[in-house]
Amino acid sequence: MLVLATLAGALGTVSGCSSSSATDTDWKAQKAYGATMAKKGFWREALFRFQKAAQQKPDDAEIQNNLAVGYEATGETARALAAYRRAIELSPNDANIRRNYARFAEYYTAAQRTGAPAEAPTPAPTPRPTP
Repeated sequence: MLVLATLAGALGTVSGCSSSSATDTDWKAQKAYGATMAKKGFWREALFRFQKAAQQKPDDAEIQNNLAVGYEATGETARALAAYRRAIELSPNDANIRRNYARFAEYYTAAQRTGAPAEAPTPAPTPRPTP
C-alpha cells in the first residue's frame, strides 16, 4: 500500500537548557528523529520514537498520524486504524492525515473482505509520517 503524504524537515538539535525546557522540546526531537528513521526505512525505531512523542503530546494530530503510519508499516493494522481515527478526530480538516487514512482504509477494507487476518503485515509499506 502506498501512502504518499509528504515528509519534510530536518532533525534539529536540542541544547541542554533547563530541565523543563528540555522536556518541552523532547517530544519534538522524538518526532523529528522518528521521521528520519522512517525515511531510512527503520520502522520499528520510528514507531518507538513516535510512541515516545505521543506520551508527551497525546493530543497532537500529527503525532497520532505518525503513530498510525508506523503501526501500518509494522503490520499492526488494528492499532493503525485507532491512531488514524484519533488523528482525524483531533484535526478533521488536515489533508495529509485524511489522505493517509483514506488509503489505509481502502487497504484495510480490502484485506478484511478477502479474509486476511487483521494483523497481517502490509506489503512493502512506503507510508510517510508528517514532519
